[in-house]
Amino acid sequence: MKKIILSLLTFITAFLIWMTPVYGEGEIRCYDGANLLTSSKQQELNDRLNSLSHKHDFDIFVVTTQSLEGKTSTAYADDFFDEHMYGMGSGEDGILLLISMENRDWAISTCGFGIQAFTDAGQEYMVSQFKPYLSDGDFDEAFDCFVDLCDDYIVQAKKGKPYDSSSLPKKPIQLYWIVIAIIGGCLVSFIIMMCFKAQLKTVRYQPYAGDYVSNLKINRQQDLYLYRNVTRRRKPEKTSSSGSSTHRSSSGRTHGGSSGHF
Repeated sequence: MKKIILSLLTFITAFLIWMTPVYGEGEIRCYDGANLLTSSKQQELNDRLNSLSHKHDFDIFVVTTQSLEGKTSTAYADDFFDEHMYGMGSGEDGILLLISMENRDWAISTCGFGIQAFTDAGQEYMVSQFKPYLSDGDFDEAFDCFVDLCDDYIVQAKKGKPYDSSSLPKKPIQLYWIVIAIIGGCLVSFIIMMCFKAQLKTVRYQPYAGDYVSNLKINRQQDLYLYRNVTRRRKPEKTSSSGSSTHRSSSGRTHGGSSGHF
């Protein structure tokens, strides 16, 4: 009887340990319920999410699903975040990207420091970078782009300067555009110079300066200064919205985020 009870307790303990989320190499941060990724890509993405999450002490998740189960994409993302008790530290810091294939929805849910790090303008820029990949069905590239941007955004926010409407990331200029600009400039300059040269075919060299002004007649020369009228106006200051809008999930937790279709 004692052996049976001991075995039962051992089984229960092992089951509870298995059910408890443990932060480590085996932890899952990529839930591909819609089967959009190959098993190898899912593992690769999960490893990247784990690595960056522990690097920044900030939870980063990617979740895909076939159906929103009657919820809005925002509500589904928030509830998934809350029900799985995501978020690192006392501030429950984290971000979750949700992809639903039912109506081709995407949603971002932020919490804690994530609300500050991922402003409304910052999310809009972020989505503009990975959304084209989603529309093309290139989910591998879309999720890689999202993870890369998360790394950049978190680093920038920890410097005290999160990306916002007045300080969005700037794309580096590709080398081939520089080459095209140089060649194009040289070509345009050459054409202009050849046009000017063509207009000077009637000009001939004259040995004396007087030959150039022999036909020049100046009857009268006069400069008149009338008046100056200067109107000064104050340059209006640029006004733009900034920061993050927030809402409460069904559990009462405060979230930031955004949503849309692809």
